[in-house]
Amino acid sequence: MRSYRALMLWLLAGAVVMMAGCAKLEQLEVLPMEFETVTYTNPFPALEEEWEDYGNGDPFILRHNGQYYLYVSTKDHRIGVKAWTSDNLLDWRYVGLVADDAESTGAYAPEVVYWNGKFYMYTSPAGNGHYVYESTSPAGPFQRVTDNLGMSIDGSVFIDDDGSWYFTHAGTTGIVGVPMSSPTEFGLGQVIEGTFLGHWTEGSMIIKRNGLYYMTLTGNHVFSKGYRIHYAVSDHSPLGPYTMPQHNPIALRTEGDFYGLGHSSTVLGPDLDSYFLVYHNLLGSSAEGPPVRSMNIDRLVFNGSKMDLLGPTNVEQSAPRMPELAAHLDQQVDEQLWRSERDEQGGKIVSVQETAPFFTAEYNVAIEQSSEQGQLEFLFNYKAPDQYDAVVLLPHEQQLKFIRVNNGAAIEHAVLDVLPGMDLSALHTLRLVQHEQGLELYWDGLQQLKLDASGSGGAIGYRYEQLTPSLQYTAFSNTAAGSSDYDVPKPIPGTIEAVHYLQGENRGFYTSSQNEHAPIRKADGVAIEKTGQGDYALLLQNSKDWVRYAINVAESGEYAISIMSNSEQSDAELELLVDDKHSNRYKLSRSDREANDEAEAWKKTRLGTIQLEQGFHTIIVRAIKGSVLWSNMSFDAVDSSSFHIENLLESSTSEDVHGDWTFQEGWYSSSNNQQDVKLYGGSTRWSDYSIETKVRLGDDASGNAGILLRVTNESDFPHQVADALSGYYVAVTPTKLELYKLNYDSVMVHAEKIKLPTNENIILRVEAVAETITVYVDDDKVLTYTDPYAFMVGKVGLRSQFARSIELTDMSIQSID
Repeated sequence: MRSYRALMLWLLAGAVVMMAGCAKLEQLEVLPMEFETVTYTNPFPALEEEWEDYGNGDPFILRHNGQYYLYVSTKDHRIGVKAWTSDNLLDWRYVGLVADDAESTGAYAPEVVYWNGKFYMYTSPAGNGHYVYESTSPAGPFQRVTDNLGMSIDGSVFIDDDGSWYFTHAGTTGIVGVPMSSPTEFGLGQVIEGTFLGHWTEGSMIIKRNGLYYMTLTGNHVFSKGYRIHYAVSDHSPLGPYTMPQHNPIALRTEGDFYGLGHSSTVLGPDLDSYFLVYHNLLGSSAEGPPVRSMNIDRLVFNGSKMDLLGPTNVEQSAPRMPELAAHLDQQVDEQLWRSERDEQGGKIVSVQETAPFFTAEYNVAIEQSSEQGQLEFLFNYKAPDQYDAVVLLPHEQQLKFIRVNNGAAIEHAVLDVLPGMDLSALHTLRLVQHEQGLELYWDGLQQLKLDASGSGGAIGYRYEQLTPSLQYTAFSNTAAGSSDYDVPKPIPGTIEAVHYLQGENRGFYTSSQNEHAPIRKADGVAIEKTGQGDYALLLQNSKDWVRYAINVAESGEYAISIMSNSEQSDAELELLVDDKHSNRYKLSRSDREANDEAEAWKKTRLGTIQLEQGFHTIIVRAIKGSVLWSNMSFDAVDSSSFHIENLLESSTSEDVHGDWTFQEGWYSSSNNQQDVKLYGGSTRWSDYSIETKVRLGDDASGNAGILLRVTNESDFPHQVADALSGYYVAVTPTKLELYKLNYDSVMVHAEKIKLPTNENIILRVEAVAETITVYVDDDKVLTYTDPYAFMVGKVGLRSQFARSIELTDMSIQSID
């Protein structure tokens, strides 16, 4: 990872990657795009004083008063919890042992919550029940304040907007949720509906955004290459029920040396708007045998209720964006950035720099002394002493008021009580989010107010009378309500959400007709509408209109493009321009079928391929014929060269063999009919192909065996889900043919009754072309399935699942152009 400070100096000196000036491209006027040169790469290098021969497992990051604090699991038989601090999520400084009593030996997954002046740490030492520790500082020392509370590992706390507390922890049949009556008192736990990953499920954490509860959770054994992160959504309660969206897992990688991704936490970024997922990967093995673990950080982005990870990445990517203005006002104040004044009644401090009309501002403050008439104003949209907006804190009334001052006259728009029991002498955080939908107010991270109130931007600051405040971290960023998701480069391979086009007319979009009814990004006038699946889609309907995205290509090569679009529209033709000059055109053909409902109308369709060079680029998308209503576009690395290979599995390595196989006289079969065994071959960059093998059933055949295709992220480990891969499985049984979609679970998508003759060599052929899979038996077509959420690339293989007397030959495979 590069030095953050060195790169910032380089950036300030003018070393930015800038595209050539305004380019005229077939009537497209495109403004220049700049990419930040400050970058980092996952996994993070070893941290100072990290646990030797162990690494940084189960990383949790607390954000407090503009600083970040990292806590990780403790190596078995070692005492204490270690912590590090950072102001940018990249450069970490060792704090020390923040807890060091005997009960902290082998402390698993410590998490820290700040509340009303105290920090509470929750950890499960060696997995033997939970303890709560308490401190007045995030750097400790933490003192144990409870006995052993029981409950399984990986405890995590969530505080809802009404101040109610909840605890979640790992479970054998799903995440367990526990209501709390105080930071140290726990009720009766129950498994939360919709949070089971088919095996041991752990590493949960909940955040709340736009009224929805998002839980991240991890499945499989911690030492499995297929350790993975999913997310689930609830619109009801932190305790569910939850639903698991289609595009899961969000973090999974089993190939190469970047694998075993799991146990995440989520943290607000330095720009006050973005979210980051913090997780670990596995690396080699320690002296005792288990893998060492390293920390990773990747961006989370949102499209409606959909949450997606821009990753997992292990290539150079843009650093977390910092706020436009930030200062610790309890330290030396830069007089060029802040104007301050004091008198006998109080004082005022106001930023020189002004916010944009849409912004997020954060204020951290404690009240040292106050008279009964004392009040503290959190200023924003400040234009002059007689023209500004403010949230007013009245300590003795324990109230907050939103006022608007115009020509010196204050109009009160809202009054609310501070949450009960607040000690205002302790540090508290006020966060204001002003966006196109109005104004939101958060107190200590909990949403307390939402108003239909617009603003024009202005300075931020404080004004106080008859009290003594301790003004601390204060900042603003010109991003709000997720707008930071738009400009962050999207990793390729990966997915681009249609509504995440760059900000700014002629920079990120152009529209010839203003849409006044868009549910989001109203000011742009771009045609945006709901899909009926919780996310938003974008309509391209005029050849003059375009949208533009920033991308980060992991490696140079060929990429297959697929688009999730509404299949009820007419045929269309799309144009993609890379860096505003390399044009590629693609035809989008629609099916004739009628959708039964709104959700069924959406389908993933292969467009074609594109050549991309490694590094940061832009992509423009426009419809040059017809119209396209689309929600996202995905890019998969492919090798589209023609091939025809006989006896493919002869080149398989030991890592491709999962389970015990018998090979006799050219036939493969399971060595034990109590096993589920798999054998892989080929490349994850293969896309469209035809696979052929022979099947032979004995007189006493049972179970199933067949062909695996479009396989990625396969894992072999004793303690994990049975279907530890992503792809498809064509299964032959004594009475029928079945097609399964596998994604660390198993869903039968088609079944065809067909009784195959025994003791005969039967040809089984499967064709995978774009979104459609077709199965032939002795050249007779018996099954066709088109997947609206298709896997488009992957290797192939054989599988024998608890099969007796079902044998398969080696495979031949041929590309389909």
